[in-house]
Amino acid sequence: MRTFAFRLLPAMLLLPLFLGLAASSEPADYARAPVLFVHGHGLSSADWRPLIEYLAANGYAREYLHGVDIVPNTMANAQAATSVIAPAVDSLLARAKTAAQRAGYRGEVPRRLDIVSHSMGVVSSRWYAAKLRPERVRTWIGLAGANHGTQALCPFQDEASREMCPAFASNARTHALQVALNGTERERVDETPYGLGPDRPAVPRIPPDGTRSILYLTVRVEPDDWIQPERSALLDGAGGVPIRVPAGVPVRQTSPGNFLFQEPVGHDPLLLHPDLLRLVAAMLAARD
Repeated sequence: MRTFAFRLLPAMLLLPLFLGLAASSEPADYARAPVLFVHGHGLSSADWRPLIEYLAANGYAREYLHGVDIVPNTMANAQAATSVIAPAVDSLLARAKTAAQRAGYRGEVPRRLDIVSHSMGVVSSRWYAAKLRPERVRTWIGLAGANHGTQALCPFQDEASREMCPAFASNARTHALQVALNGTERERVDETPYGLGPDRPAVPRIPPDGTRSILYLTVRVEPDDWIQPERSALLDGAGGVPIRVPAGVPVRQTSPGNFLFQEPVGHDPLLLHPDLLRLVAAMLAARD
């Protein structure tokens, strides 16, 4: 979740792979949905470079791919959704339209985008998708996300960390954001509003409609030093569309839309793993 120097070593080891991918790039497909990337607590848009390079080498126009920088990178989640993610969505969709027209694309330019988020960015981007502009989001992917908070942030004093501690908070007065997104055992809410997947019984479901329909997907690692407990990453109501997992990718769907990455990889290095890049590309393609 936070930046460490040892993360540079895996990136250097993977550099030949990324260079090889760039050398064999596919032509840009302007019919695809643009993708916005949202980093985690203490991190930056630089963490998405491997995935962006991979997607650009596999048919995405570079103008369709953008990682936001939340500054400061400990910003409260609803504020990050409103002041950073919302304008970034509008800007990316406008940029994608301009790029498609400039390239001579004659088809319909996408009016919605996909979001790929990591760690704390899972919470701020989910707030955007669920509470602010669900009509703008087609697929939402949370990687090693603090969807229900995390005990690992309890030693930190910034506002975003306080929102996430304790995990599975049930006091709406002190932890309004967690309760608004997840409800409590006594007062359940739809964790995936406008989602395509099945919700558990007794949840007051917000179903998809003609303008809002979101495929929610999560990927987690176990153990995860930064997401404690690891089940915080799971979402009720995820899934609803089959995912064609590429051959050899070590992942298991443990419940609809919730995937366990089965390679021994850490919370941050997950974003550098070649099989994770392949998995995310497959998830983004699920609604094409």
